Amino acid sequence: MYNTIKRFFKHWTTRFLFIMALMGPGIITAVADNDAAGVSTYSLAAATFGYQILIILIPMTLLLAVTQEIGARIAIVAEKGLADLIREQFGVRVAIWMYGLLFFINLVVIITDVSGIKSALVLFGFNPIVALPFIIAGLYFFVMRTTYSTIEKFFFILIGFYATYIISAFMAKPDWGLATKSLFVPTGTITPKFLYVAIAVIGTTITAWGQFFINSYVKDKRISIENIKYNKIEVYVGAFLTDALTFFMIVAVAVAIFQNNLTITSAADAAMAIQPIAGNFAGVMLGVGLLIAGILGCVIVALTTAYAFSEFFGYSGSLDEDFRKSKLFYTTLLVQLVIATAIVMLPQISLFAISLIANFINGLFLPVIFFFLYKIANNESVMGQYRNNHWQNFMLVSASIVIMTATSVSIIGSVMGW
Repeated sequence: MYNTIKRFFKHWTTRFLFIMALMGPGIITAVADNDAAGVSTYSLAAATFGYQILIILIPMTLLLAVTQEIGARIAIVAEKGLADLIREQFGVRVAIWMYGLLFFINLVVIITDVSGIKSALVLFGFNPIVALPFIIAGLYFFVMRTTYSTIEKFFFILIGFYATYIISAFMAKPDWGLATKSLFVPTGTITPKFLYVAIAVIGTTITAWGQFFINSYVKDKRISIENIKYNKIEVYVGAFLTDALTFFMIVAVAVAIFQNNLTITSAADAAMAIQPIAGNFAGVMLGVGLLIAGILGCVIVALTTAYAFSEFFGYSGSLDEDFRKSKLFYTTLLVQLVIATAIVMLPQISLFAISLIANFINGLFLPVIFFFLYKIANNESVMGQYRNNHWQNFMLVSASIVIMTATSVSIIGSVMGW
């Protein structure tokens, strides 16, 4: 009996250690979707529609899990990044167009993330003219001078601060019954405006950059094909975790803003608005969350573009290589951070509304990404026995149809004034 119990615990301890060793790509990519651009979009969605926006959270979580798992599986099996495979299978011209679109969309997101850092600094009484360039420069040199494993640990430390959103939500004392019910039962009318905001929420959660990042990040981590099932678990955990945090974020803002008919012009406004309702500490927690979201987001999204540049055009690019070996990789990272910081430092720049537009474009771009995932993940010469199953293909195709339909209705509705 003793030996049986010992073998049981040894077996599951070994599995647990395997999963812990593989942790990183799924959780970091998914949680980083809740960057400052995401926080701004969630805040605006919750301020406009309250708990009603929660109806999309469960299907969005399932889609996030499926698409991130496909991207990670492609990297493990093919041992190549998504950008590499697009260039090889669809040609250089398509690669250039894809990179151009990705660079533009990512840059807008990075600008919003750096703006989130600036807003948090102002909220806490720091001078952003001095503090912001110092933080951005520190982040760049940290990424350039350290190794993959050290950077991954740093990302995990930042993720821990996302608990601030959970604390803020509980301190706001929402109607948990109504919030939970809103996950399953529609609580309002589906209008073109709602669809527009819903697509933006989807676009900031299942990001175009996220599909490239998890693919490149898994490749950089060098996960073996023998551990593919453990990687799948980690990706699914990441999808659940990120949207659980999204739930608490939306609930906190819905209580503070929507239920009190307030108007906000930045994510920092949400942190200030919750203070009379839940206390100063709750506002501080939201402010800390915004700061961490901006730091995590601007680094990871900028890394995505750097990874994509290296893969699309066949240059070396890895966090385990120094500047001399991956010069273009680190230069691409630096250029994005400098441009974003320079724009955010301009006076009278408010990027709250732009984040919603950027994430709507992100959502609009997703069917294109899903097309490439579908084609590559079903290519027998690339994936062999690890091709997509019918359920995964159904999710990619049906999600693309729903997103294209919803975006069409929202755009036509806006033009027609519905």
